[in-house]
Order: sequence, then structure tokens, then C-alpha cells
Amino acid sequence: MLAPHIKKKVDELWNRFWAAGLTNPLVAVEQITYLLFLKRLEDIDLKRQQRGFPSIYFGHEDCKWSYIRQEKTNPKHLIDVVFPWLRELDKHFTSASADGTELASLNNRMADAYFQLDPNKGKVLSDSIDAIDQLFARAGEGSAAQDIMGDTFEYLLSEVATAGKNGQFRTPRHLIRFMVELLDPEPGQRVIDPAAGTGGFLFSTQQYLMRKYSAQENLVLEWDGTPHRTDGAAATPEQYAAIHHGANFVGLDNDRTMARIGWMNLVLHDVTDPHLLQGDSLSKRDGKPQLAQVLESETYDFVLANPPFTGTVDSGDLEPDTVLFPRIGGAGKKKDESITNKSELLFLWLMLDLLHVGGRCTVIIPEGVLFGNTDAHVRLRREMLAEHVVEGVISLPGGVFQPYTGVKTSILVFRKETRRDDKQSLPSSAAPRTEHVWFYEVEEDGYSLNAKRDPRPGQRNDLWDALEKFKTWLAHGREGALRHEKTLLQPSFHAERWRQALLRDTADKLTPAGTAFAALPDTDMWDGQVWGIHELFPELPADPKAAEIQVRNAASRSLYDLVIQFFAPASQPIWKKRRGSQSKASPISIEKAIAEWEKVIKTPQQEFNRAVRDVQQRFFEPEDGPALPLWKAIIKDSLNTGLDAHRHYITHATDNRFPEYQPVEDLTIALETVAREVAKLDGFDVTLRSLEIDQPSELKATKHWVVPVRAWERNDEWPSDDGQLIGSHNADGLVRPAYVAAMLAAGLYDEKGKLKDGLLDPDCIEARDWNLSAGQYKPFDFTQLKSDKSMAELIGELKTTEQQIISGLDKLLAMVEGRE
Repeated sequence: MLAPHIKKKVDELWNRFWAAGLTNPLVAVEQITYLLFLKRLEDIDLKRQQRGFPSIYFGHEDCKWSYIRQEKTNPKHLIDVVFPWLRELDKHFTSASADGTELASLNNRMADAYFQLDPNKGKVLSDSIDAIDQLFARAGEGSAAQDIMGDTFEYLLSEVATAGKNGQFRTPRHLIRFMVELLDPEPGQRVIDPAAGTGGFLFSTQQYLMRKYSAQENLVLEWDGTPHRTDGAAATPEQYAAIHHGANFVGLDNDRTMARIGWMNLVLHDVTDPHLLQGDSLSKRDGKPQLAQVLESETYDFVLANPPFTGTVDSGDLEPDTVLFPRIGGAGKKKDESITNKSELLFLWLMLDLLHVGGRCTVIIPEGVLFGNTDAHVRLRREMLAEHVVEGVISLPGGVFQPYTGVKTSILVFRKETRRDDKQSLPSSAAPRTEHVWFYEVEEDGYSLNAKRDPRPGQRNDLWDALEKFKTWLAHGREGALRHEKTLLQPSFHAERWRQALLRDTADKLTPAGTAFAALPDTDMWDGQVWGIHELFPELPADPKAAEIQVRNAASRSLYDLVIQFFAPASQPIWKKRRGSQSKASPISIEKAIAEWEKVIKTPQQEFNRAVRDVQQRFFEPEDGPALPLWKAIIKDSLNTGLDAHRHYITHATDNRFPEYQPVEDLTIALETVAREVAKLDGFDVTLRSLEIDQPSELKATKHWVVPVRAWERNDEWPSDDGQLIGSHNADGLVRPAYVAAMLAAGLYDEKGKLKDGLLDPDCIEARDWNLSAGQYKPFDFTQLKSDKSMAELIGELKTTEQQIISGLDKLLAMVEGRE
């Protein structure tokens, strides 16, 4: 989670570009990406020179970021000097000199780069360069600050709130993390996203691997699963290198701008030499060797994707591989054409082709893929179930892609089981490779399901339960999956307050010595990272509310005492006059004493307020942090309470003694001592979850169920050839192998490929045209019915109603045919 002040800077950057006329969010992000690349480029070149290679800036020193900063109010310098050089950047280095840097995967990415800011908007450019320097100050240092840089760019991308063409839109990151965790990859395994967009699936896979191989005692998860403190300490050197090796994270996107942005996103997430390229995954590969190499069949361990919905592909541009994309067939004129041009179906066939045998995929698909009745829909589902293993179908609620679309979607999880050269001719009576399919219905995903998609930290999130139930299903099969069907599993949640420890800038606010955490043995480990305030200041409790109470109580006592002591020199003489103790003079009236007191405390009150303002400016963040409002409230309460005490002393001077006090030698130092403690509370509150998902609660209705792909209808009259067996099923209700063999020998399908009647249970998946819609098979929970009638009576009423409907339809048919 980013600190609010970083988000505010990103928002300001957006607003500056918007005000300058760049109202297309994608164009604005692209321009920011160019500037960010130029900033990193100078550091990359320094590393190349240290290896003995010539500078890419030879003869073009005015293209360095350090020079650009000097010309930051002059957009024409970028337009006329820097970007023409940038478009030919590949000519200024050799492939050998680019190894191990982002330049290795540049591949002419900048050949069409143009800076589109109005030449007259010098102030906008200046502000943007300053903002990028601040936001990405430590990009490329290889420290924990790299996480902050990646998170900052992700937040920048989240501002792209408009849907792209052909159903493209940004996939919510919590769904991506869930899908990656379903696959549970290992270092060195290759993953591809053939519709990569901004690279979310790819960097999330790398992030998951870092989480998996980090010291678990240091690992921290936000409420939505975002990992922090991922150090990779449990990985071997080879595994660590594989986790960051770009060749293991491959992506394609048809949009050149999107591919460029996605590439930068991977760079900022510490992926070396990212393999995210521009290219159409479904198009012809002839004459495109790089595309053909990336899309080579059976070369990937995993596919993760959210391909475009509702798109159509030009049949003339579709890859002609008939094994990859099935043809209509038959004897008609269109027999050699692809069976479909719907992108969501073609992408699934492509994903099957990309996986090697045993490889697995999680993909988001529109619900229509699961129940569509066209030849292409049915053939695809039949192929996936008959020749491969569909491990699960996870139904998502309708609002998960708001505000982009309200399309109902599901996550499909499958494993490749058949080589592309061993495909069967479908339909086939052979037993399907998938025996059962696990379904799960997600109703809550941790966010509101309206257009705003507001986060709901700490509240119910079915994704956690689905993850645990899916693991049990894979490990223990159908019996294991049904063990806890009425139990919802969730992690536990707790709150912490975090802050970024920028020791170079804010140290003097935190310790009298002016160096924060000076007692720590290694201050570098704290610098630039985000820590809990209880970690930075061990005397504070982890719970933000408890920390505030502790600090407030201590600060209130200290400030109250300070107010009493500071105003005592002005109040005590008035108290004496009221008491009548000076030269045995008669006591003055209460009204006169108070009037005189209010007059004499004005000067010290002004001095006090000036000192408070001075300390406040130096010790508290100007952003909307929690410490400053608390400081102001404590000051106000302490000042009012302390002065009320002085008022009470004067009013009741005859009844009490004026308290003894020590003169305040330096008001500013006294206030600083208290302010330093209150300033420790600055930061932002986060909700964290436990690593374990082990908190059970009772469900009213089951959320997951298992359905057989092929189940045999009972035939109690069937005799075996030898007459020894009667009936298709034995006494335990299990189908007899002899019956199955006999039916398969006779064939399940007729010559037209239609399933023969009466052989399969109508509730199994194969009997329903391989339908994979979760709602088709959701068990009916009779316990949820609220009625005074028995189940038998309810069923009887339904049968009566059915007969009435049939009778009515018969009469309607007779009227239509003119028989009545």
C-alpha cells in the first residue's frame, strides 16, 4: 500500500497532464513512461561504461536526464533533440553491451516515440520532471525501494479508468494474485500471457515467487493479499536468478503503447530483460520470426490471462495452423475456414497449444464460453474435458469488472493432458480425461460490487475460502472437497500504522540527535522502506488506536504541566492580589482579578502560540497524516485545561495554594520534546491479514460442489451377454464395468455426432452438451425452504402445477392448429 502523500503526488501528476490537454489516460501514461525511461537510461549507461563499453550519449550529451532537468521548462528540447535521438536508440549500443540491462529487450520499442506535450507548456513539463524525480527517486537501486517504485507505477496505471478497444481493461490485482496462487508456480517455470496489457499477470507471478521464497517470519500481507518484505531469502542463487529472469515471464499485446507500458511496469518490478512484446497472438506468424518463436507450441509451464471479451478476429489474418484452430470441416465451401472468429474461444485454443503436457492455465472468461451452444463453443468444451483436465470453474460475481463492464465472468482452471499431435477425432466414446469438475461460487471478493468498487478491508472475501478449498480438491479429490462444504475459511485481520522511513530527509524530526534510529546497528536496512511505527519505535504498540491513546495520554500530561509552568509567572502575582497577601492589602474582587489576569497572559499566550507553530512546521508532515490533527487537539486541550486551572487558582485563591513550579527556560525545546513523541504517530493505517487462512465460520448454503463429467443412467433391465448380471449398477449403486464396456462398444454417439438417448445421467456434464456453467449444477438446498408443508406435499403441488401448464399448452396448440 502506498503512502497517501505518494498517491497525492501521482494524482497531481495526472492533473498536470490533463490540464495540458492530454486527456487520453493511455497517452498520458505513455508520456510519463517515456520520461521515466529517460531518467533510468542515464544510470543504465553508467553501468555499461563501468564494463568498458562506450556511452550511448557520445555526441548526444544533451539527451541525458541530468541535462533534461536543466532544460525542464523547455518542451521543445525534448521534442526536437531528445526524442529524435531516442527513436534511434538501438543504433547507439551493441547487443553485447546491453546484456543484463533493460536495453537487452528494447527491440526498437522507442522507434515511434514522440513527445506530445504542447511546446508552450513549460511549467507542466517542469512540474512533471520534478514529480518523476521525487516519485521514482530510487528506481534501479536494487533496494527495497524497488517495491515502492513498482507500486507507484501500478497506482499510476490504476488511474487508467477507461476501457480499451475490443473488451480490453485492467484486471483487478487481487484477482490476478488469486489466479497465480491457484497455479502455485516454482522458480524457473515459464509463464506466458498472450494478452498481457500492462503485465499484471507476469509481475504478479514474480511477486508470488518472491513471497513463496521469502523468510516467512518477515513476510507481511495486506488484507487483499498484497505481499511486503519479500526478500527471497529462502531461494538458492539459481532460484533467485530464475525469479528475476525476464525469459521466464513472457507477454504479448497487440497494442504497441500498451506493450511499452507493460514492459516498463516489469522493469520497475525488478524483472531483468522483460520479454513483453508487441504482437497479435492470434494472427498469422509467417514472416514474423519473433512472434513465431514466442508462440512456439508446447513450450510453457503456465498460461495466465484475461483475454479480450466479445472481440472478433479477421478470418483472413488468423494463423492458418489447422491443428491450433479447428476448421469447420465437411464438404462445403467453408470447410477450410476456422470454426469461429470469436476471440475468447480462439484464445483458449491458443492457450492449450502453448502449454506443454502437464502445463496448467488459469484464465478469466465470459460466462457465455461455459454454456454457449454454437458448434465452436461445444467443440471447445468437449476438447477441454475429453482430452485435458478441467480442474475447476470459479464463478465470479457480476460486478468484479466495474466500472469497465458488467459482463458475468468465471475463472477456468485446466491442465493439458494430450499432445497437439495426439488429438482425438471428436466426438469420441473414450472416457473423458476429466472425471469430475470442481465448481465454486464467489459472492464477495473484498470490494463493493457497484461502479465504485470500494475496498472492504477485513470483511468477507470468498476468494480466500476458494483458494483453500481448491487446494484440498487437488490434494484429496472429491471426498476431500466435500469435507467442509458448510464451512467458510478466512484469514484473521489486524490493523497497523505504517510510514516510509526516509532517513535522509526526515531524521531530524524523530530524535534529539537528529539521526533517526541511530541506535540501530544497520540504518541502511530501514532507509527507504515502509515500516510499522511499532517497528521503528518499539515503545509503541502495534495497534494504531492503542498507540494513539498511549502517546496522547503521555503528551497531554507533559503539555498540561508545561502550560502550568509557562504561564505561572504571569498568573501567580494575580493570585497573590486575589489572596491579599501582598503588603497586607485587601484581596481584589474575582471580576477584577480575572480581567487583569486575562490581560497579562496575552503576551505569553502569543509567545506560546508562535512556538507551537514553529515546532509544528518542523515536526509534522504537511500531508493529511494522523499526527498533526492529534498534536493540534492535544495543544488545544492542554492549553485550555492548563489556563482553566490557572483561572481556578485565581478564582479560589483564598482556598488553595498556588502550585510550585520550575521556570521554563526554553519553551521551544520543551515543545519539541513532546512533538517528537507525537510525530512518531505519523503514517497511514493498513489492514493486514494472517499468512494462514484458518478462521472458520458456518455457511448457510454450500459454495462449492463437484460434478461428474460422465455418469451412467441406471438401466435395471440390462443383462450381460452371459446372463450372469442383471442391471447396469450393482447393489452399491456403482456402474458395472461390463455395462460400460458394452455401451462403449456400441458407441455413445450416432453417426451425426449426437449423444444417444438414455445412456448417460442427464445431470452429468457430458449429457448437457459439456456445459460448464456453475449455476447449472448448483445443489438445491431444501433446508432453506420456509414452508409449513412437508417436502412430499410441495413436490405434489409442483407436479399438479406442471400438469396444469401442460394442459394449458395443449389447449393453446389446438387453438393455433384450428382444432378449437
